[in-house]
Amino acid sequence: MFNFIKYIVIFLLGLYLIGCSKEDDTSKTSFQILADKEKELNDREARIKLKEIELEERERRINTLEGNLTENASDTSSMELSQNQKDSLKIAEKQTKSQKKKEIQKEITKKFENPSSTVKDYYEYIQRGIYETGNFESNMKKAQTYFPSRSVETLKAGYRNTKQFTVEQEPKVLSQKDDKATVVAKVKQTQVIKNNGDNKEVTKTLTVTYNLTANQSGEWVIVGNLVKED
Repeated sequence: MFNFIKYIVIFLLGLYLIGCSKEDDTSKTSFQILADKEKELNDREARIKLKEIELEERERRINTLEGNLTENASDTSSMELSQNQKDSLKIAEKQTKSQKKKEIQKEITKKFENPSSTVKDYYEYIQRGIYETGNFESNMKKAQTYFPSRSVETLKAGYRNTKQFTVEQEPKVLSQKDDKATVVAKVKQTQVIKNNGDNKEVTKTLTVTYNLTANQSGEWVIVGNLVKED
């Protein structure tokens, strides 16, 4: 009987120990599961945080890139505007130069069409030099600009003793081609000549043929003449 009770006690003790062992195992297993879940949650939060950082960095780069593109576009627009302004100024300047060139060409053409006006102006200063007291030399210098191949001194010597100078027939064009022209005029010239100590007036009617050419400025100038006494 005693042995029977002994076996029962041992059996019950064994069951208790087995139960405690299972409880410990169960508790240990539950703790491990919780720990694993917490770790998983922490890892997930870390991945989410990392993803957020990556997204923020990506957004920052995109914003920076967009800002640079906008700035470059603005600079490009400014450059294009500046270039357009420069182009407009160049066009306006070109048009102004073209207009001035046309005006100059028109004036040159006008002078080309009237080589006789050069001879008329030449005569005008000759007459002023003769009739205007005290202005002989200055008017001879002005006349010489229309007859540059003849020196001022030669003109002064030719008209210093001239008392009268009149134009009998206005200058007219005999021929004109390109930058060459021939003009003829008739003048009456009265000169005072000393003869045996006396002053003698000699009047001559002269037909003068002038050869003209256009200079680099497009102005007609006298390059030579042929004088014939009537």
